[in-house]
Amino acid sequence: MKLFAIVALLVAASALPAAAQDQVDEIIVTGSRAIEWDPDDVPVIQLERRADNLVVAVRVVNDTRDAPGRRNEITQTLRAMARAAAGRADIDLSIEDDGTLVPLTEDMVSTLTLGMDPGRSDTSVASLVVKTPIRAGDTLDAASERIEAFVEGIDPVGRSLADVSGDWQLTVINPAQYRAPILAAISADARATSATFGEGYAVEVEGLSNRVTWRQSGPLDLALFVPYKMTVTPRR
Repeated sequence: MKLFAIVALLVAASALPAAAQDQVDEIIVTGSRAIEWDPDDVPVIQLERRADNLVVAVRVVNDTRDAPGRRNEITQTLRAMARAAAGRADIDLSIEDDGTLVPLTEDMVSTLTLGMDPGRSDTSVASLVVKTPIRAGDTLDAASERIEAFVEGIDPVGRSLADVSGDWQLTVINPAQYRAPILAAISADARATSATFGEGYAVEVEGLSNRVTWRQSGPLDLALFVPYKMTVTPRR
């Protein structure tokens, strides 16, 4: 999966509602804050779990001749999308800010700055992120079909068009919450390793101050870990 670019709906953090600023971070796994890891460099202890949500970029464009008309039609389309999402438990709209998702509400639509199509000066563009929770029995096809059905069910206003315009990606909510169980698993592994080598050896673990990071381990699955190194040395 490649990193998709969110090229419109640029909103300053200060302009966001307080509730949006105070939310727990939801991180796009393959977004700008993700780290690529060589499999040989990934530590042994990892916490395997399903991702929280499946997300994709949706592009809304409008080529109505006059600029006020374009903005009105695309804004009405975005409001319709926000209303439709608000009435569903399995669909949410967001904008992306440095790999973090910020919920998009109907009230926020009027504050958004629309982009322009690079090849057409008379075409306005807006990009947002549509997400759906990943259920226990979901496949990638089942989860992605929910988003596709939502987008196809939108009735665009005027000359507006909305379509999926990015790669399917995963998110994890508040990855720091998994730090304690990861460290507990590392500690248990260190004790087991020490017992295996016997009283003449000690186990040293470095890097436990590192933050929790992640990688995609399956179509809808993640491996979370703290980058660390463990060595076995003779006791002094």
